Amino acid sequence: MAKHYDAVVIGAGPGGYQSALHLGISGMKTLLIDKGKERVGGTCLNEGCISSKAYLKAARYLLSAPSMSDFGIQMQLEGLDMKRLKEKTVLLKDELRSGVLWQLEQTGVEFLAGTARFLDPHTLDVSGETISFDKCIVATGSQAQALASLPLDGKRVLSSRELFELETLPASICIIGGGLIGCEFATFFSALGCEVTLIVRSSALLSSEDEDVSKVLLKAFKKRGIRVLTSATLQKAEVKEEGVELSVMTDVQEQISCELVLCATGRLPFTQLLETQNAGIECDAKGFICVNGTFQTSQKHIYAVGDCINTLAYAHTAYAEAKIAAHNILGGSLRENTHITPSAIFTDPEIASCGLGEKAAKAQGRDIEIKKAFFKTNAKAKIEGDDSGFAKLIICAQSGMILGASVVGVEATEIIHEMVLAVEKQVCYQEFKDIIHVHPSVSEIFRYL
Repeated sequence: MAKHYDAVVIGAGPGGYQSALHLGISGMKTLLIDKGKERVGGTCLNEGCISSKAYLKAARYLLSAPSMSDFGIQMQLEGLDMKRLKEKTVLLKDELRSGVLWQLEQTGVEFLAGTARFLDPHTLDVSGETISFDKCIVATGSQAQALASLPLDGKRVLSSRELFELETLPASICIIGGGLIGCEFATFFSALGCEVTLIVRSSALLSSEDEDVSKVLLKAFKKRGIRVLTSATLQKAEVKEEGVELSVMTDVQEQISCELVLCATGRLPFTQLLETQNAGIECDAKGFICVNGTFQTSQKHIYAVGDCINTLAYAHTAYAEAKIAAHNILGGSLRENTHITPSAIFTDPEIASCGLGEKAAKAQGRDIEIKKAFFKTNAKAKIEGDDSGFAKLIICAQSGMILGASVVGVEATEIIHEMVLAVEKQVCYQEFKDIIHVHPSVSEIFRYL
């Protein structure tokens, strides 16, 4: 006999556990399903956001070391102990996961370990156990996309997941992909002294960002000795015992030898095990679950959030979608996500943006005004030892309303939130420029605009 729940959430990543918490707090009998409690937190906690930022923190310590002598600090660096960094990161993840599990327990959410698949629109099979439900939220996340010409082997050709298992540094690494993941790992490995080559299919790093933003990062990468190949195509790959041989076409044919390859060519929705057709849930050609503005699937009692739908693939996006989907399940007026979602890239220098970019605004034919200020005039940035980059506002020429913002430079991922509020609340530039900022602070870069 099937065990029945008011609501079932499939997937315990940011979108899943956040949904379950909201439903549990509201008194619904809620079940959260994932492969095991060790997977609570999803990709973000286990091999994504948290792990990568812990590793990048280590990189930043190393990158800031040369400037410390300018402040009279005398010390001798002996490199990085990868095994110790890995242990520190595991402890951090365990602590955060324990906190989530405690919250779930306190709100009465039940947890079931197993793999869920739909039997019909109101029934699941979870590793042999039958579960029925009134409402459901699918939050199964995503998985690394491998290249057909270079399949992941977990030894020489890795996804970001396997990188966090390394206990020794490679002498050289080739990173395929010039997006967020590729650029963050390029920052990490170059800081540790590895020979880094970045193979980018598009004509620029971070193709979703404005050209002037990506150029700042490219300049920083080249200064650190990172080799960046843009408009590049991987033609052939040969995995050998001692490393990988790559044949890459740019303007000319190039042969690249490296110890490891990181595939950072994007992620695909992890929905193939759900058997969504049994529930009448529509998916697109890539496997993303199709939803409307309120995150309902083609079955109105089943919702989907996070990386398994085709929205911005950030944990903070999933948190927001989970909150809205849970609200809609609980009744009342249906809500949509009308909020401005910031993007954040933890390279060195950091990059963050929100709202409408300059490139997108021009593509739409918008009449805009650009305000830009450089960190070379910012006292706090100079004290922090990095005055590269700038802050930029995109302003509607007719109304004066702030449409978007980009920041590339020190603490960009922190100070962007001020601009998120300005864009979301449709603040006019004339109002914004009179805000008093602390001096010295990184955020007073906006005072110069």
